[in-house]
Amino acid sequence: MAFRLKSIHLKNWKCYLNEKIEFDLNTQKRIWIVFGQNGFGKTSLLEAIQWCLYGDGAIEDSKLLDHFNRVVLKDDPNLEISVELKFERDGDIYNISRVAKRLMQAGEPKARLEKPVINKNGKRITTGERETIEKLLPKSCKDFFFFDGVEIKRYAQRIHNTKDTLEAIERILGITELLNLRHDVRITRKNLDKKLNDTKSASKDFMQVKKELRENQENIEVKTAQLQEAKKAHEQATIDLKDAKEEANKHEVLREKLGKLKDLEREQAFCRDNLKKATEKVDDWLKGASIPLLIEFVREVADDMQSKAIITARRFGSVKLLQELLKYEKCVCGRCIDADSRNFIMKEIDSLASGASSTEEAIRQDDLYNKLKALADYKIPNFDELLSECDRLNEELEEIKQTAHSLERETREIKQEDAQAVWEMVGSAEQISKEKQEQIERLNKEIEYLKKQEESQRRKIEKLASQDKQTATLGRQAKLARGLYEATDELIKWRTEERKQIIEAKTSDIHHRVTNKPEEYIGIKVEPYKYTLGVKNAVGDIIDPKTLSAGEKEALAFAFITGLNLASGTAAPLIMDTPFGHLDTNHQKNLINSLPEIPSQVIVLATDRDFPAHLLDLVKPHIAGTFKISRLKATTDASVVEGGK
Repeated sequence: MAFRLKSIHLKNWKCYLNEKIEFDLNTQKRIWIVFGQNGFGKTSLLEAIQWCLYGDGAIEDSKLLDHFNRVVLKDDPNLEISVELKFERDGDIYNISRVAKRLMQAGEPKARLEKPVINKNGKRITTGERETIEKLLPKSCKDFFFFDGVEIKRYAQRIHNTKDTLEAIERILGITELLNLRHDVRITRKNLDKKLNDTKSASKDFMQVKKELRENQENIEVKTAQLQEAKKAHEQATIDLKDAKEEANKHEVLREKLGKLKDLEREQAFCRDNLKKATEKVDDWLKGASIPLLIEFVREVADDMQSKAIITARRFGSVKLLQELLKYEKCVCGRCIDADSRNFIMKEIDSLASGASSTEEAIRQDDLYNKLKALADYKIPNFDELLSECDRLNEELEEIKQTAHSLERETREIKQEDAQAVWEMVGSAEQISKEKQEQIERLNKEIEYLKKQEESQRRKIEKLASQDKQTATLGRQAKLARGLYEATDELIKWRTEERKQIIEAKTSDIHHRVTNKPEEYIGIKVEPYKYTLGVKNAVGDIIDPKTLSAGEKEALAFAFITGLNLASGTAAPLIMDTPFGHLDTNHQKNLINSLPEIPSQVIVLATDRDFPAHLLDLVKPHIAGTFKISRLKATTDASVVEGGK
């Protein structure tokens, strides 16, 4: 149902003397912004709307005296204040006005509150004014229609509280009357049962069945209490199991890191060995660095030594032959060797021997020649490649060291016995969870069986009661009360679940738009039984709001308040007084971006700081109008509202 505010008219209300603010509804745009500095009267507008609708339910009479304009009050002690609201709902126009008068009684000022005056399409509603307003905007839900930044902060601080969340949901569910009815029927049933028990004319059979029923009911109450305790224990066991598994997973991760550390130690040893070999190659190259410059000279020396070695070998061979010749009397030609010939041969031997080396010298020269020959064949290595390989191995070794050092820190505290204890804790938690689940299933079956017995016993009682005039009426009344109780209970359960799903959907949608982690948080969950809020992450786990940052909590609170408004089905105006003050920059931006997506009329009371130029530009295409609250120059306690388009 479309429900929009058309105008607000204030007379002598706090800082407003006679001010009227009109909202042009002839537009598809739904956002209005009222700018004003702190202390200029933004909050006074919000208070005026709530007071006009709910009277002393919004402002206590003792505090209402502070809402009379002090400037006019100086000239008129018996001042009258009034607030008039005009709403449009599905084509109908509602005018709601409320007046309060200031009177002096026994020298003390008092505020007398008048009943609200309501007109529908120009015709006054003379009875049921409070009920009419309650149908339009239920008082129990006013916090979800009109709220401020402080309200968001309050919800953020208490949003994990079971009682607060449950009360908020029950208010928006509209089941208060049903809850009251169920409570009243329960009391009526007990009274009727007591009357039946006290009936003296009842038969023995009737009294026996009644006794069995009472015992059965007591048994059901005991089993139900046990069931609730088992559910709580199972819930705690589930939490303990989750915590134990998380701790066990941490140990498993540490153990995996410990294995990786050992692999790194092996890699480190292998890398060190390779680096040592590469360094030795570089050192060898440096030792022979001059060889490439002397290679040609070495080859020349080697060739010269080879020539000298050949000559020396030949001379050495000639001396040997001549020495052998002196041993004989005749030459190989057959002639005799005389004294002169011998002297000549001796001279030749001396001459050849003086130019020939000894055997040791020849061997040394030959060895030197071989070494020089090896040097002449020296292959020049690629020095740049050797240095690059050393650098690469050094970097790889340093990286391995850093990784290993990090893993050493992370695994320093791990002990095998600790890991064993954690897994034992997991096993224990699993066993407890399993036992509690089995207990819940067993108790459910037992309660179901006992309720069937209870139903059978009640039928017997109704039948026996009908045989006696005194108990017949009481039996019928008890039967009707039981039926009404069961129907009411079933209706409450259905309504609660149905609206809970809508609340979750609406809140999740708003939260997805407001949160600065839309990829991480995918929805809001209202926990069964506990009625607390949880944030569902991308992997499906439910996160406790206690673990969220302050900004995230307030984003969740805003989403919850707005979600309840949308889930109410009232489509009432959403009037927010400086809702951004406690939010960080990112959440402010997201909240402002979400405003056009809210299907109801949105009126934001804000300071200039709430809407800096870059944020105002984001929402400007969706703004139906803006107003500005200013101070009158003639006085410091009076404000005017200008603008509207």
